Amino acid sequence: MIQHTVGPKLLVHIGDITVSFAILENAIQALIGSMIAEHPRIGQIITAELAFKNLRALAISLYKERHGEDADFTALRGFMTRASQLEEVRNQITHSIWAVGNSPDTITRIKKTAKEKHGIRFQFTQVSESDLANVAKEIKTLAAEIVQFNFKLIESGKGINNPFAKMW
Repeated sequence: MIQHTVGPKLLVHIGDITVSFAILENAIQALIGSMIAEHPRIGQIITAELAFKNLRALAISLYKERHGEDADFTALRGFMTRASQLEEVRNQITHSIWAVGNSPDTITRIKKTAKEKHGIRFQFTQVSESDLANVAKEIKTLAAEIVQFNFKLIESGKGINNPFAKMW
């Protein structure tokens, strides 16, 4: 059996990032569901197989079609920009090789690429426990902000239905 060179204190944050990102994705799916004039399950069906990039585009497009480019649109675009940035960070964490760090409090992120112009390259980055914890915190914060934004839209009548009621 292969043993991790990354200790449990750091692994738990990588797991937190993974779980928290799924919550963020679900918050965006629910936001989309609130803008679709159908039973919430239809929103779930529409969003279930979409890539994260397409979820962001759909949320922005639906809002813009229904309400134009008002102040809430600006807020939504900001949320989706942050979501895109966090997806990039999450992908770096998820799609990297992890090794022992230069100190007991760090791990080394190893990213390899092989491009036509340069051939194979390796990038080594030291990542601390607090770096990983901060990423997870940012993801959870954004998810909560999107849920609150969705409730605001529903309360103001901009959300057509409440996807949190009768989700299953």
